[in-house]
Amino acid sequence: MKILSLNQIKKMDQYYIDSKSISSIELMEKAAKSCFEWIKKNNFLKKNIPFTILSGTGKNGGDGLCIAKKLNIYGAKTYIYIIHISNNLSDEFLIKKQQMLNEKINFYDIYENSKIPTFNKKSYLIDTIFGIGLNRNIEKFWSYFFNFINKIKFKSIISIDIPSGIFVEKHNDNFNSIIKATHTLTFQVPKIPFFLPDYEKYIGNWHILNFMSTNKFLKNVKTKLFFIEISNIKKIIKKRKKFSHKGNYGHGLLIGGSYGMIGSMVLSAKACFKSGIGKLTVYIPNCGYDIIQCTIPEAILITDKENYFINNINFIEKVNSIGIGMGMGLKTKTVYAVESFLIYCNNKKKKNLVIDADAINILGIKKKLIHLLPKETIITPHIKEFKRLFGSWENDYQKINILKKKSKEHKIFIILKGAHTIISTPDGEIYFNSTGNPGMSTAGNGDVLTGIIVGFLSQGYSPKESCIISVFLHGLSGDLASSKLGEESITSTDVIKFLPMAFKKIV
Repeated sequence: MKILSLNQIKKMDQYYIDSKSISSIELMEKAAKSCFEWIKKNNFLKKNIPFTILSGTGKNGGDGLCIAKKLNIYGAKTYIYIIHISNNLSDEFLIKKQQMLNEKINFYDIYENSKIPTFNKKSYLIDTIFGIGLNRNIEKFWSYFFNFINKIKFKSIISIDIPSGIFVEKHNDNFNSIIKATHTLTFQVPKIPFFLPDYEKYIGNWHILNFMSTNKFLKNVKTKLFFIEISNIKKIIKKRKKFSHKGNYGHGLLIGGSYGMIGSMVLSAKACFKSGIGKLTVYIPNCGYDIIQCTIPEAILITDKENYFINNINFIEKVNSIGIGMGMGLKTKTVYAVESFLIYCNNKKKKNLVIDADAINILGIKKKLIHLLPKETIITPHIKEFKRLFGSWENDYQKINILKKKSKEHKIFIILKGAHTIISTPDGEIYFNSTGNPGMSTAGNGDVLTGIIVGFLSQGYSPKESCIISVFLHGLSGDLASSKLGEESITSTDVIKFLPMAFKKIV
């Protein structure tokens, strides 16, 4: 799914208006109907709880008045408050307000420095003060007002399109002036703040309401921001052929492990096999020989001459992809071994390389090595590893810009692991993942992801395709594990066990 700019969203709305020959008021009615239907479907109307509507004076406020009217007709008790932050009244808002007057629906006006009324905290609050077009900070009285609203323990807060106070395309300076939603009902496409940790407690659970036929517009509009869904994966994944053999599914190589950390290689190798690879070689220090032979009999095993850590990487030439770094440690000789390995890969222009875990930490120690990464190398840092490599940031928008910049500068793919794991590409594209859950915040899941990526690279998927499929499949496996075991009990081994079920959902 494409993530659009503010300007593109406005053009999408206009496209729908023109293609259907409707007015902006009719578009507003359709948006309000979709919100009302969501409220009804999710049982907010069955509990005999009243609604408090906070309506701005722009188009979003017009949406609020439309929703209020539908709630009133349905028979829900509704309190409507017009929030006069701006002196600019949209035509749509004025028309809707007049309709409310004609139908004798009561509402209350709140102006700057007005006495704040006593709100019914036993009601549901619907926030339509501002929409996605806000581009200035909320100040003084209104900042106090927003903060006051957030302190009231309403039954639930439903924000329409985006919680009032959030900017869509830039960082907020004052987070005290944002409504904290329980649910955000947004239209057609997700917005960037939905994927940024800074905004987590303000967005709540977000839901996309598709009430417009905009497929043709979305197909043609250009963007470099995307949200990965299962439909995207189904288009990329290849069906296996009847007369295929292991040679058709590639040969991968995993390099890593050290004394006490061989388990990371077990996890990575198991995940690699579960991802469909034809053949896999595992390169580890000698101390892990018995462990790998006993736990992964399918793997070809090569051991370093050093017993407890990797000293000198003698790897196979004829492999389709390589993953390096899992449980490797940071011994001085290991650092030199990785440096020699990267020099070799750079000289030979090796493709399909995945850098993970301690190999990333070695890049952080010797930053000049980043320039040795072959084009389209995939690196898979978590937040702290990414900061060690490329520096810190002040807010999440800066983080996204650093991701773009470094991917383009070094011509590499970066998978920044976390909630809504982010993939940045050498051509400046950003992909936010839709799968995964907090239960996956446990040791070994990064090793599992690297194994999956190597599996897909070996099978002939491009680095970009491998990143997208692997991140989605990894998160989906975690979601399936969570549904059966609960978030608190998931281990990385569980994620591997649920990979086959994740495959069934996408193949």
